[in-house]
Amino acid sequence: MPSASTSPRFGYWVAFFILAAITLGALIEARAHTERLSPAAQTNQNYAVACCVLLFLLSMIVVFLHTRPLLSIVIVGTKIEGGIIFVLLTFWSALVAIVSDTRHGLATDSSGSISNGNLYYFSWAGLAMGVALVLSFIKSIWGFDVTAELRNRAKRLQYWACLGILGLIQMGSSARLFDNHCGRNNHGLGEGEIASIKFCRRCQLGIVLGIFSAVGSMAMLGLKIGVTSSDKVLRLLFTAELVMSWVMVTMQAVGVAFLTSEEGPGAPLNNLFYSSWGSLGSSLVLAASCIEDWSAAGMAVKAGRRGRDTVSGEEGETLLFREGLT
Repeated sequence: MPSASTSPRFGYWVAFFILAAITLGALIEARAHTERLSPAAQTNQNYAVACCVLLFLLSMIVVFLHTRPLLSIVIVGTKIEGGIIFVLLTFWSALVAIVSDTRHGLATDSSGSISNGNLYYFSWAGLAMGVALVLSFIKSIWGFDVTAELRNRAKRLQYWACLGILGLIQMGSSARLFDNHCGRNNHGLGEGEIASIKFCRRCQLGIVLGIFSAVGSMAMLGLKIGVTSSDKVLRLLFTAELVMSWVMVTMQAVGVAFLTSEEGPGAPLNNLFYSSWGSLGSSLVLAASCIEDWSAAGMAVKAGRRGRDTVSGEEGETLLFREGLT
């Protein structure tokens, strides 16, 4: 009979319950002191509070059921738990989007910077915990370990996945800032909050960079997972990965320079700031890993030509390219 001691997700549920409690307290406080009083802003504030209360109660009930051996069988590893996790992740994603929006005056102020650290950081931590619950549930029910597959299926696969997610956040954050401060949907903002042309163009730059990072990363993920054919194709794929990683580094370096500068939309500490720097960091890790494999292949070729290795130059290069991709 399953219980808290045997459930692989009990610790996750306890952590999520704590995060939900902190987020709910910070949300109630932020709502009481917000300066955004337009009908649209108040509607979204009420929706955020309702979401957080619902998820706080759900997590409390699940934690309670985990601690009762006779009741835990109802929840642990069942479709009920899977449904609750799905609801949790859906509503919490909406909660993060609302509290991060400058129009709602909850976790960010009119400039886009973080005004309530507890609400901002713990809401994102709750979202990460929700993803961890989903991955744990998939692993225990269907035996598919997503994180292990990303780590072992092909080299650098997890970094491309991370870059793709950061690209989506970068794109969404830039689009939201453009829509709030540059588009027609800027209701509830003061006259001084309407952005300059430079600000709006940099938001558009963030949208383009985010789309390119997301699409490029997803394409590279598909190729690395699906291509297992001849050595020649693998070498071409490695070359493409090397070029793509350095293109990403160049583009994201330009993006960080423009997006996070004084007049950029990512100058304050916000989603765009973190996603832009995170994308640049992931791109650098990818590029460094590719260069490392390229250098190792070159050394193997030289060693083979000098007769100091049992593997010939061409074979050594092919072997290392294959290891670099798998």
